[in-house]
Amino acid sequence: MPTRSVRQDIATRRYLQRHIAPGLPECSAEAGPWQHVVVVPAYRESPSLIARLSQLPRGSGRTLVILVINRPDSDLDANTNSALREALGLLPEAPGHRADCNLRRAGAHTDIAVLDLESGRGPLPAAQGVGLARKTGADLALLWMHAGRIHDNWICNTDADATLPSSYFAQLASAPDAAVAATFPFVHSATQDAALNTATCVYELRLHYYLRGLEHACSPYAWHSLGSCLAVRKDAYAQVRGFPRRAAAEDFYLLNKLTKLGEVARLRGACVRLEARASNRVPFGTGPAVSAITLAAEPDSARIFEHPMVFEALRVFLRVLPRLCTESKVNVLPHQLSTGGLPAPLALAATRALETLKLSQALEHCRRQSRDAESFQRHFHQWFDAFRTLRFLRELGRAGWPPMTLQALYSQEPVLWPQHKQGDLQALRLALTQRWGWEPEKCWKPAYQAHC
Repeated sequence: MPTRSVRQDIATRRYLQRHIAPGLPECSAEAGPWQHVVVVPAYRESPSLIARLSQLPRGSGRTLVILVINRPDSDLDANTNSALREALGLLPEAPGHRADCNLRRAGAHTDIAVLDLESGRGPLPAAQGVGLARKTGADLALLWMHAGRIHDNWICNTDADATLPSSYFAQLASAPDAAVAATFPFVHSATQDAALNTATCVYELRLHYYLRGLEHACSPYAWHSLGSCLAVRKDAYAQVRGFPRRAAAEDFYLLNKLTKLGEVARLRGACVRLEARASNRVPFGTGPAVSAITLAAEPDSARIFEHPMVFEALRVFLRVLPRLCTESKVNVLPHQLSTGGLPAPLALAATRALETLKLSQALEHCRRQSRDAESFQRHFHQWFDAFRTLRFLRELGRAGWPPMTLQALYSQEPVLWPQHKQGDLQALRLALTQRWGWEPEKCWKPAYQAHC
């Protein structure tokens, strides 16, 4: 049987042969070499982005930024990226620059490979958007890694509005050897707009709350999914066939696939600092959510927090899961969930939600494929993944446990928040992130203290 490293190399070669984005430039022998690589999609960004990229943290060698300039076909403004493109053209050429491989020197330790999809292919299909941009950039990173020009085995991903901490590469080096991916701590920076700050703070708490709910349930899919705070091992990236071509949530679906391969490490320490901004560049996600919260009469009255009892239902279900290895009748599940502590109405609703997801067929398949209880659970979690978990929670929301406001959570069980002064959003953020070993306070400005 081939060793793991041989299987990984086969997967990489197969990906490069069958699934890589077309038309990517080869890396010349004069280019690089680089120790690290960071992929950054750029759409409707100002030339000030170049200054931010030139100040990337210094690693153990030179860093390559793959800047993927793109525009969805839903944006009819052909000049959207012109200013950025012109500013990049003013940078000095880096070794290995040629007509089909636009390499620019951005700083003493940083080069930029300008991958201009808009100029080369025209606007991208809006339905594929940022996912296609990330995939194309990461594919180029994998290609140049395979050619030996990039020495690290991590493909780092971030966004144009992100500022990476000085310890970024050191934090990544702390990830376990077995980890297939890693997520970085993050925090949104303050602006001069108090309403925007508060709305962003509330949405950030919503992201943290969802993770706390999954932690409470002991779900194996408990991670933050932000493309701006994600690194992927090159071999794992190839094994799951790269980023999905989606206009949003491409990070979620990539992590969903990666978790089935191995550990997604949740890093500690300094935070990636994200710009707080309302945006409609993608159909859903941080920008649109912050825009919607900003329009609310009271930002903390937005009903965006899952009812805590849906996470309790998930916890009890996952706890009784081993019994389903041998129990062939799903109609006993309501009794098992009630015995596990769920109120009878919620136990029945959870069973119906699972039936909607075709639980019976999944259990039958898992039993056929499993030798013992351990392999049964492994197969089951391959099926009951992050996406089906989300669907399960939403089914319960529609069944009578709908999303709640931040204020309402304080009077509900189970309590998923750490102890803090009620109503103090900043104190809550700090208590949550300290729980995970993050250091966001180093990124906050006094403005946030006043507006959160």
